[in-house]
Amino acid sequence: MKKVLRKSAKWAAGLLSPQSHQALRQRYHQWRDKRALRAAYRYDERSYLAGSGLLRQYHDKTSIEASLIKAFHRIEKGLALSAPRAGFGRDAVDTLLADGEKYLKLYGGNQTLVRVVQTLDEYVAFNRQHQVNLDWLLPRLEAMRLALIALKLWGSGPVEAGTVMVSRAAIHAAAKSDMSQFFAQRYSVRQFDPAAVVEEQLIEQAVRMAQKTPSVCNRESGTVFAVRDKARMNKLLALQNGNRGFGDQAGLLMIITSRQDTFLSPGERYQAWIDGGLFAMSLIYALHSLGLGSCCLNWSVEPEADLALKAASGIPADHAVIMMLAVGHLPEQFRVASSPRRPLTDVLHYL
Repeated sequence: MKKVLRKSAKWAAGLLSPQSHQALRQRYHQWRDKRALRAAYRYDERSYLAGSGLLRQYHDKTSIEASLIKAFHRIEKGLALSAPRAGFGRDAVDTLLADGEKYLKLYGGNQTLVRVVQTLDEYVAFNRQHQVNLDWLLPRLEAMRLALIALKLWGSGPVEAGTVMVSRAAIHAAAKSDMSQFFAQRYSVRQFDPAAVVEEQLIEQAVRMAQKTPSVCNRESGTVFAVRDKARMNKLLALQNGNRGFGDQAGLLMIITSRQDTFLSPGERYQAWIDGGLFAMSLIYALHSLGLGSCCLNWSVEPEADLALKAASGIPADHAVIMMLAVGHLPEQFRVASSPRRPLTDVLHYL
């Protein structure tokens, strides 16, 4: 059948002028690429529905654990602010209690539940300082702790969750030593020195360093839009709901994008996020090496929000927005979320 079609196409081409043949060929290629793109979207949808927790988050072990990690990190982030609001995060705590009880009932305990209780212990201690009534929380928290004690999971290891106090001096010293300490001392910073200006020379040096990031066929799609004007920063930050309580302290806002016009086939439909993510991580480590703090501000949003950001910022429509990045100088001492990591055996697998 394909041979017949090719012969028919060659015969038809002979009846057309070169210009008409070229135009028809371009239209065919456009139709072919659109058809391939629609097929790629259908594939992506099937893969996501089958592999994600979207339809399994209420009973699947891994999905419930992911919900727990997301919720207790919300509490950590709140505790890491310079002035947390007393009683904050009630909805996140309700999620922790409900999902934690469900996990215990279905699957027993694990280290994530230990970290949930550790985080809630710090949450309780903070709120007791402000005379907040916690009768709705304490009995369920103690029941979870007793269950973990019965499973021999509680009390045998260090406190990993919640917050820790760090200093600028310690971060700077670690960043200038071996790489293991360099990585270990990089935190998502939610307290900045509001009086310190982020120097243009540092911005340019960090971006220059990040340009060494590997990219597909070395096309360097990663791009940075830097905003220093406070009024404009606040206008753009208002479109992102993860910076409340600290975004206005940042000395600089970076919007990291990936140029989609550098990708040329349906098979590269995810490459903007891959290249852009690699570039963003290099930039974050470059800023860290220069003594600056940063906090990634998620940009997984609905199309309307993406359009609003591009309209307000002037970012071209063909750029995929990877994330915002709050940047600033570090105060002398400040709190950060502990953000404990998974065991190495969960991450590293030999084939």
